[in-house]
Amino acid sequence: MRKFLSGILSLLLLMGLLPAAYAEEPALGVTYEIFVASFQDSGGDGIGDLQGIIDRLDYLQSLGVRQIWLMPIHPSPSYHKYDVLDYYAVDPSYGTLDDFDRLTAACKERGIRVILDLVLNHSSSSHPWFLAACDDKFFSRTGETTDWYVFYPEEGNARHKISGCSWWYEGQFGSHMPDFNLDSESLRAEFAKIITFWQSHGVGGFRLDAVTSYYTGANASTADFLRFVCETAKANDPDCYLVGEAWTDEATILTLYESGIDSLFNFPASDSTGRFVKAALAGKSSTVASAQADWNARIRAVSPASVDAPFVSNHDMARARGMLRSKVPNEKAAALLYLLMPGVPTVYYGEELGMSGSGSDENKRLPMVWSSDAATQCKAPAAADQAQRLTDGVAEQDSDPDSLLNWYRQLIALRNLAPELTRGEMTALDGGNDAICAYTVTDAGSTVAIISNVSQKDTLTVSLDVLRGAELLGCIGGAAFADGTANLPPLSGIIVRLP
Repeated sequence: MRKFLSGILSLLLLMGLLPAAYAEEPALGVTYEIFVASFQDSGGDGIGDLQGIIDRLDYLQSLGVRQIWLMPIHPSPSYHKYDVLDYYAVDPSYGTLDDFDRLTAACKERGIRVILDLVLNHSSSSHPWFLAACDDKFFSRTGETTDWYVFYPEEGNARHKISGCSWWYEGQFGSHMPDFNLDSESLRAEFAKIITFWQSHGVGGFRLDAVTSYYTGANASTADFLRFVCETAKANDPDCYLVGEAWTDEATILTLYESGIDSLFNFPASDSTGRFVKAALAGKSSTVASAQADWNARIRAVSPASVDAPFVSNHDMARARGMLRSKVPNEKAAALLYLLMPGVPTVYYGEELGMSGSGSDENKRLPMVWSSDAATQCKAPAAADQAQRLTDGVAEQDSDPDSLLNWYRQLIALRNLAPELTRGEMTALDGGNDAICAYTVTDAGSTVAIISNVSQKDTLTVSLDVLRGAELLGCIGGAAFADGTANLPPLSGIIVRLP
C-alpha cells in the first residue's frame, strides 16, 4: 500500500498538482458544521452560498470555533449534494472555485480551518464516470471507469438493474447513488488527485462520509481504505485533520481506529440516548467523566495519535433542542458537558441558538435564524414540513448575556484556554456528588482539571487534593476557585491548571 501511495504522490508532483508546501494549519478546537444552502445567502436567490459564509465569518469567529465543516459543496442533482456529479468543482448555486479560494484564505486569516465533506462511498448515478461504465455493455472492466463501480450479472440485495441489459450495480443508498469499487487501484489514484486538488485550494481537513458502507461488514477492509485516505492527505499536509462518520457500535469504531484516522464521531455518546443528553436531563453527570475517560483510553490503546470527536446532534438527527425538551437550562447542561471534553467536539449550525427540527432530514436542515426578520433567512429545503421559529435568532440573543448563544460563546472561549483538551489523556476524578463531572487532562507534561456542576438548583463545593496549588484559567456560570476549592453554582464550571 505505501509503495502504491508513494507512486501516486510522485506522479502528482510531476504533474504539478501537489503543492511544494502547505501553510501550517490553525490549531484544532471546536468544529462548526454548516449546511451551506441553509446558512447565509449573498446573492438574493434564497440559497446559502460560499460568499454568505465569508460574510458571516465575524459571527463564526465570535463563537470561537477553530474549524468549519462544510457539508458537500460539489455539483449534484439533490439538495443535500451527497450524490456528486463532479469532484473537482463547486455547485453553481453555492458559487465558484474562486469563491472557495477566498473563503479558505479568509478563514486562515482568522485561525479557522476548512473541513470538506468527502463522499468516497458512491457518486451520483448521473456522474460521467458511471455513465461511461454503463456504456461497457459487457462490463469487461477494461474501460477507464468500468472498474470504478461494482457490477453483478445477477440480482441481489442493494443491487439495481441497468436499463437495456441483464446487469446490476450496487447502491447501498439507492439507485441514484452507485457504490464505488474501492479495491480499484486506478480509482484510488483518482481519489488521491481529488484530495490533493482540494488541499491545494486551502482545505485543512476532510470529513469522510458513510465509512461503514465502504465495505459493509468488512471492518478490516474499511480500515485499510481509511488508512489509504489518511496517508494520502497527510503526505501532502501532515496537519490535515480527518474525521470519519461511523454510525455504529463502539467495537466497530475501535476497529476502524486501527486505520490511524485522527477521529471518528462518537455516535454511541450522541443523540437522545447518549450520555450527554441523559446526564443533562437527569442533572447527574458523575458517570460521564468515567465513561469518557474509558472511551478515550480505548481509542488511545488502538491508535495513540487519535482523539475522540464528541457531539450531540448532526444533520441526520433530530436537533438537540427537541432531545433536551426545548428547555434552555437542559441545552446549557449538555453543552457544558460535551464542549469541555477532550478531543474535537462538533457543534451543528443553529444548535447554539436552540434551533428545532425533527422528522424528515429536510426538517433537520432548516435555515439558520439570523434575526426575527424572515428576509434574512435562506429558503427551506423544498420537502421540509416544519418551520423554524423566528423569535430567538442571533440578533435577539446577541445582547442577552444569559442567552444560549452567549453560553456557547463563553464555553468555547473557556475551552480555548486549555490546549491540553485537544490531544490530552483524560483521568476521571470523584467530585463527591452525582451532579459533578470532574476530570483531569494531561498533554506534553501539562495538566488541567475540569470541574462542572450540571445541577440546575444546587450550589456545590468541590475540594480535592489534586486541586491544591492549581491556577484558575477560567470559569463559567459564576463559578469561583480559591485555595484548592471550587464553588459551583447551578450550571457552572471551572478549568484550572495543576502545578
